[in-house]
Amino acid sequence: MKKSVILFLMMFAVIPTYVQLQLKAPGVKWDESYSFDKCNVCKIEFYAKNDELMRTGQYKIYYQSTGENFDVKLVTDGRGNGTETVLDKKNEVAIQIFGTGGGAKPYYNAGGFKYPTETELKKLEVVPTTETKEIMGIKCKKYTYTYKKIFGEIWITDQINLSNDLGVFRACKMAALHNTLSVPGFVMEMTTEDAKGGKTLMKTVSLQNAEKYTLELKGVEMNTAINKVNYYTFQVIILKPN
Repeated sequence: MKKSVILFLMMFAVIPTYVQLQLKAPGVKWDESYSFDKCNVCKIEFYAKNDELMRTGQYKIYYQSTGENFDVKLVTDGRGNGTETVLDKKNEVAIQIFGTGGGAKPYYNAGGFKYPTETELKKLEVVPTTETKEIMGIKCKKYTYTYKKIFGEIWITDQINLSNDLGVFRACKMAALHNTLSVPGFVMEMTTEDAKGGKTLMKTVSLQNAEKYTLELKGVEMNTAINKVNYYTFQVIILKPN
């Protein structure tokens, strides 16, 4: 089996070239620590042709019950394989941490973001079906979509009052191209497939767990990005092969 880098459809941005310059950009501010008290857990499965399972991964989305900031963390035991991104909505900055886990020294980067206007928002058009099923005991309705050579299905519920920033839609390939959906609701499960037979399955494992987590950034060597990017840019994890 040929090893390759898997784009792990998460809400982290691929490191832009200007990050490597390690410039200290003015006006990029962040807090010395971020605390969270809620957590959602999601799982991603990556399949090759003929439904051959290539890789799985789990990530946790930490958020605040009385705030807007959130943190998406790839759960891994491998040395230097972990990644983490904090979206600080007050300071309008994203803090990305690459190469965590196993005692490795991580790389820190902070970059400003800007929200798209209403006219700039890109919506993924979905088509309703009559199918329903329960996921984690929650009733969901099936939708389908097609975009160029990518297609799939989405299971959405109206019983969960959470932003899709905190779930699997923000993790998917289509969210990198479309910022939101053409229908309301929280995405519980989603697939993306391509013409070559590859498929990614993203599913919710647990929601609204009471779990405290604090990320300390005081004294870290923080690189900063010069240019502000679209808020929805922070979406893709690169998962290295074993």
